[in-house]
Amino acid sequence: MSAGPRQDAAPPAPDAAGRIMQCVLAGVIALISVGLMVSLHRLSIDVLGLALPLGLVLGGLFQTVASIFLLAVTGSRLPVLVLACVWGIAVMPLAGAGAGGGVLMPAVIGGRMQVSGWIVQGLGVLIPFLVALAVTLLRRRRR
Repeated sequence: MSAGPRQDAAPPAPDAAGRIMQCVLAGVIALISVGLMVSLHRLSIDVLGLALPLGLVLGGLFQTVASIFLLAVTGSRLPVLVLACVWGIAVMPLAGAGAGGGVLMPAVIGGRMQVSGWIVQGLGVLIPFLVALAVTLLRRRRR
């Protein structure tokens, strides 16, 4: 019998170029996510007189799928963490009170506080960190 590769052996770690490409992929997905979540975060539908925050649900779902996708494609938590960090940095110009920021994510409309802008920022950053934490805890539990 020939001694083939072990089935339970871990795949080889990527080299520096592989890690850079993982980070580039995460950065591109983060920019797409920022555009999607910021443009849709105030979308809501009325069901039986109740306004459901469809934009926040879709944005949270997209960010969750993006985090799991990066984890599944790369097998590493690094791109998921890069997704969270780049998302936080990329949303800053849109969330501020400067040119465009007050229009896309206003703090107050008609005297009413707009918490959906704060929620979308929390979802964009916290979801990838929670996915990375869950994977870390699951990997430690297996050991």
